[in-house]
Amino acid sequence: MIAQYQKLKVWQSAYNFVLKVYTIVETFPSYEDNNITSQLRRAATCLPLNIAEGSGARSPKIFLNYLIFAYRSSREIETLLLLARDLKYLDEARYNEVNNDLQDFTKMLVGYMDYLERDYIGSSRKKDLTHFYRQKKEGFVSKNFEHLA
Repeated sequence: MIAQYQKLKVWQSAYNFVLKVYTIVETFPSYEDNNITSQLRRAATCLPLNIAEGSGARSPKIFLNYLIFAYRSSREIETLLLLARDLKYLDEARYNEVNNDLQDFTKMLVGYMDYLERDYIGSSRKKDLTHFYRQKKEGFVSKNFEHLA
């Protein structure tokens, strides 16, 4: 679909975020190398990789699926960052900096997903009824599934 994914701001943001993650995990304890450190690196790396891979699709619908994978990885990263903060691997200032970068990326990603749906896919796409990948519908889960908690 998009031959030059490197020109996409959302891909650039994801790529820079990965570089930041690799820097911050250098200070994590070595006993986390095969756990939080590795998982955080892999989840962060999935962001630009899914955007790049999806951009090669011949269909905006398929590209959107890859963007949804990237969105889900951002949620995984969010949880890993919380764990790293609470385990004192990141101080509050560093956590806030990295988390803000992640939230900025996620907003950009969701905006790009909305753009694809609105301008390229239109109403021909069957909507994802779970709405889990929609940041602006964040309250959907707590409102509709609170009885499961």
